[in-house]
Amino acid sequence: MPRRSRAPREPEEKSGHPVLRFLGRTLVTLVCLGIMAGSLAAVGAVYYVVQVTANDGDLLDLDNIELSQSSLVVATDPDTGAQVEYATLRSSNSHRVWADLEQIPTNLQYAFICTEDKDFYTEPGVNFKRTIGAMINEYLLPIYSSKQGASTLEQQLIKNLTSDKSASGIEGALRKLREIYRALILSRSYSKETILEAYLNTISFTGTIQGVQTAANEYFNKDVSQLTLWECASIASITKNPTNYNPYTNPENLIHRRNFLLYNMWQQGVISEDDYRNAAAQPLVLAEEDDSKKSSSTTSYFTDALFNEVVKDIMAKEGVDESTAQSMLYTGGYTIEATVNPKLQTAMENLMLNADDAYFPAGWHEEEVTSISDDDVQVYNEDGTPKTRTGEDGTVYYCRNVRTQAAMVTLDYDGNVLAMVGGLGEKTKSLSLNRAYGVTRQTGSTIKPIGAYALGIEYGLVNWSTMLNNSPLYLKQDMVIRDEDYCRKNGLMGLTDKQLKAYPNAWRSWPRNYGGNYGDNSDLPLWNGLARSLNTIAIRVGDLVGASNIFNFVYNTLQLNTLDPVNDVGLAQMVMGSQTHGVTPMALAAAFQIFYDGEYTTPHLYTRVLDRDGNIYMESNDTSYQALTPQTAYVMNRLLKNVLFSSVGTASGRYPNSNGMEAFGKTGTASDEKDLWFVGGTPYYVTAVWWGYDAPYDMTKTLGKQQAKTRTCVMAWKALMEQVQADLPYKAFPAADGVVERSYCTQSGLLASGSCPSTAVGYYRADDLPDVCNYSHGQAAVSSAPLTSEPDTTNLDTD
Repeated sequence: MPRRSRAPREPEEKSGHPVLRFLGRTLVTLVCLGIMAGSLAAVGAVYYVVQVTANDGDLLDLDNIELSQSSLVVATDPDTGAQVEYATLRSSNSHRVWADLEQIPTNLQYAFICTEDKDFYTEPGVNFKRTIGAMINEYLLPIYSSKQGASTLEQQLIKNLTSDKSASGIEGALRKLREIYRALILSRSYSKETILEAYLNTISFTGTIQGVQTAANEYFNKDVSQLTLWECASIASITKNPTNYNPYTNPENLIHRRNFLLYNMWQQGVISEDDYRNAAAQPLVLAEEDDSKKSSSTTSYFTDALFNEVVKDIMAKEGVDESTAQSMLYTGGYTIEATVNPKLQTAMENLMLNADDAYFPAGWHEEEVTSISDDDVQVYNEDGTPKTRTGEDGTVYYCRNVRTQAAMVTLDYDGNVLAMVGGLGEKTKSLSLNRAYGVTRQTGSTIKPIGAYALGIEYGLVNWSTMLNNSPLYLKQDMVIRDEDYCRKNGLMGLTDKQLKAYPNAWRSWPRNYGGNYGDNSDLPLWNGLARSLNTIAIRVGDLVGASNIFNFVYNTLQLNTLDPVNDVGLAQMVMGSQTHGVTPMALAAAFQIFYDGEYTTPHLYTRVLDRDGNIYMESNDTSYQALTPQTAYVMNRLLKNVLFSSVGTASGRYPNSNGMEAFGKTGTASDEKDLWFVGGTPYYVTAVWWGYDAPYDMTKTLGKQQAKTRTCVMAWKALMEQVQADLPYKAFPAADGVVERSYCTQSGLLASGSCPSTAVGYYRADDLPDVCNYSHGQAAVSSAPLTSEPDTTNLDTD
């Protein structure tokens, strides 16, 4: 059988080398995987940036960014009457004042553009060529000799707005990714002009300064619109490295950088060669320091009080909490028209520096506290360990040395707070303890004229020469006032008044005068008792008026609303000043306004608050009204003049020498010399001065009885008034119609007749004159020991 032949095969291809086949397949696989990974990375990157920038709406809202700027405090220059910048209310990390792009010189705009981003007007928010080059240099191959910046103005603005500034490693790459995405969105959403305006107002300079308007004011004391070419280039130079190009500490570095910017502007055709050479030849001349402008980051005591006052009023106006109100003030760009007198404030601050204890002695003593701060003067044992004590409950008490402190505040008679200092020495912190504004103290005898005496005259109960007995209102045998020292020593404190009647020695006469005496039982005219601050005389006037009437007047009419409506309605509190909490120096000074013309105005630290567009946002809610008749006010003014000008006054001879102008005043001492006061008025100003320890302490234990005197407060006031009134024209207190001068009999206190052997002159309301004296002066008509001569207490504080 014949064999069948097979069909012919196609010739086989010659197989390639197996290694090459493997490499080829691997490369193809890697390319595919790379494409897939790149796609996933791109999707992941898009997802990432969308997620992390989801809340960028508020951060990158350039329509509202203008609202985030510092608030300015302006004051009236007392010499020119012009409004000047006094301070800036800003948070700790920024100081910004907004300027519209139209205000900013073209030269300043291009000083930034030519150096930072010359393609600003043509690029889409990102310079991809520079960005790729910078990334290769950073992460792959160092193709440049130094680190390259690729940020456009949009990207720099984003850094300013978001504080997203991490710059190295993986986080730096992610930050750059976020920044690029944001810049593209920003460029698509806003015009170049809007972006440039926002950038120029958020760029950072030295310290806490932000924005070109603030920089222009800080470095050249100019509005940004007034800057010259070389000043524009100087400001633009600082932002590259605010430390290295600080105009105050590195002026030569700044000049080199400035001239480099000017060269760039010339090369890019923004300025001419002549402009470049002329500007580059200019020396760096910075603005001289302006004493009226607070360049220090530490705010004054006045600014601190103003801040608190405005925050409180914003809270009431907007119905927001304190934190929100503070944020509004820090970032709202408000202009606050303050009442401060910059010259007077500076003079008061210099005095209260108290160099070498020139005015207020230190009086150091140890005090126990449960914690020690950096500002405390801690006490150490001989071996160098902190001095401590452990209480029975395990509490550790540390010892610190403390000194006397003081406060001073001055107002005019329209309630404007002109100056305020709340502590001695240099102020080192903003919003620190302000003893002039926020701390209450017992008033001592300073309450006597604004309560008992003023109302006694107003109600027609007493007059200038009303004779009052210099003796206690209550005697020991009356069993009205407890002797608390006796009761404490003998374990009688828990007894009721009825039970205590069985102990005659558990009672005492009341009140005592300063120094512990009970008076000499003589009859004295009212003016004398007030000038000498005799408690025995003041209590009798207060008893006639009534403690509740006095409280209602000082609490409601004079707005001393830190007094206690339950515990302070008594003669001891309302006449001798031993209140539960007391009042602040600012409130007490305001109360003494009434001795000018009888009018009271709520003390205030600002008149208006304007928004960033110049519209009135808020006005001070102070009120003015007649607290006393002008007649009573003038009689009281004359009575209080005796405190300074009479030989028996508690501040005798310590009036300011101010072009012959008069003054009035009242000293005050709280129990055990824990608080010492003086409130003084001139035709221009009324001032309260307080001196004591932060934690009340008997000052005679550290200073001695001859040092711990109200004369310290008086002399500080006198020194300040002589300085600030030196160049003021003569002014007199307003005399009131209806007040007359009359001679009175020094024995009876009645209007003098021809038979009166001794007379003096007093001031009286014409509608409330005393009767004419018809006594037979051959006998002691009023007292068995009439006052024929007044004791000289010039060198004593008899408060």
